[in-house]
Amino acid sequence: MKWHHAGIQVRNLEDSIQFYVSVFDFKIEQYLTLPGEKIAFLKKEDVRIELIELEGFPAPFSSIHLSWKVDDIEEWNNKLRDNGHDPTEGPYKLENGWVAVFYRGIDNEVIELIMESNDSKK
Repeated sequence: MKWHHAGIQVRNLEDSIQFYVSVFDFKIEQYLTLPGEKIAFLKKEDVRIELIELEGFPAPFSSIHLSWKVDDIEEWNNKLRDNGHDPTEGPYKLENGWVAVFYRGIDNEVIELIMESNDSKK
């Protein structure tokens, strides 16, 4: 079995697409319209997310947690800060040498960035 995607219910599909495209460099892979919902699949390398906007139903509080491995966490922190996003937690250096930092997406999803480096700067 292989991982396929994570789905996130969003308030506004176009705003959420713009967030993931501009901040995390995702590309639109597929756009679907079904009765009562609009769906976009976004992809970056081997990572795929599904954004779902339900007509007439606002997105609930999200308990979604996405985690992406990055090579340079400081570079990502700078990029996110330059785009107006500050961490909600961290960065934390974990006992195993990893560094983790957490952000909120525009639909309240938690986005965790992990750097698996024992020689990290933080």
